[in-house]
Amino acid sequence: MKKFFIILLILPVLSFSQTVDTCFTEEQIHDISETLDSLYSLDSINNDIITKQNKLVSSLEHLNELDSLQKAYYQQQVNLLNKNINLYIEREQLIKPKWYDSKIIWFGAGILTTVLTGKLIVEVVQ
Repeated sequence: MKKFFIILLILPVLSFSQTVDTCFTEEQIHDISETLDSLYSLDSINNDIITKQNKLVSSLEHLNELDSLQKAYYQQQVNLLNKNINLYIEREQLIKPKWYDSKIIWFGAGILTTVLTGKLIVEVVQ
C-alpha cells in the first residue's frame, strides 16, 4: 500500500514536465516590436479618420435637414405668391372700368352736349 501511494504521488510530478519555451532572437523581437508600434500608430490614425468621418456625416445630416426645411419654406413662399397673383387678378376684374366709364362715351357725350347747346342758343337768338 505504501508503494501504491508513492507511485500515485510520483506519477503526477513526472507527467507535468516543463515544456520547451519558444525562443526568439533579438532581431525577431525587434521586428515584432516595430510591427506592433506601426499597427498602434495605424490604429490611432484610423480612429482619427473614423471620428472625423462621423463628424462629417452628422454635419451633412444636419445640412440635409436644413436643406429640406428651406425647400419646404420655398414651397410655402411659392404657394403664397401664387395666391397673391390670384388675388391681383380677382382685384383687376372687380375694378375693371364699366361700360359707362369709357372715355369714348364721355367724349361723344361732351361733343353732343356742345353741339346741342350751340343749336339751342342759335334757335333762342333767332
